[in-house]
Amino acid sequence: MKKILTKNLIGSIIIAVFYMIPATVQAQVDSSQGRSAGQVIENSENNLNAMKRIRSLINEGDFERAESRSRRIIRTEDRNKRGGMGKTEFYKEVYNCLCVSLTGLGKVDDAMEACNTSIGHSPKHWESLKSRATLYYMTQNFPKSLEDFTSSLENAPDNEALTNVLKQNIGVVKSKIQ
Repeated sequence: MKKILTKNLIGSIIIAVFYMIPATVQAQVDSSQGRSAGQVIENSENNLNAMKRIRSLINEGDFERAESRSRRIIRTEDRNKRGGMGKTEFYKEVYNCLCVSLTGLGKVDDAMEACNTSIGHSPKHWESLKSRATLYYMTQNFPKSLEDFTSSLENAPDNEALTNVLKQNIGVVKSKIQ
């Protein structure tokens, strides 16, 4: 009975990292500027609102709609790139949201690909590192999980609640390795 309770507690901790932090810590997404053919292109308020909506859907557990909306933004970003515009700051964010959505749907391989894409665009993106660490934990690849949680902590914003949760997850993963 004690082993089952411990397992449930660990699962709850991982779920807390996945779902509560995005609601607690606002995404580190500010308007940025890119250049295309001599024009300055600013990220619109629509992109920010779309990201907020996707995070809201994730927090509500509506992973199918969050996945669909994430893929829609990715398609738009890809079209913009073909049109000569650079990818915006939202590109890595939306891939992280896609990763979390796919994880919620149990599509672990696709989720890992989305996390890797986000990290490929921004190797120090703490949220994507945290998401991938959680995926590694779920697949019982504890050394990789520890590596990503540690990198996530190193790159996380200065927020005591956030760093405490990441440190707690690092402790849980370390206990699995020893």
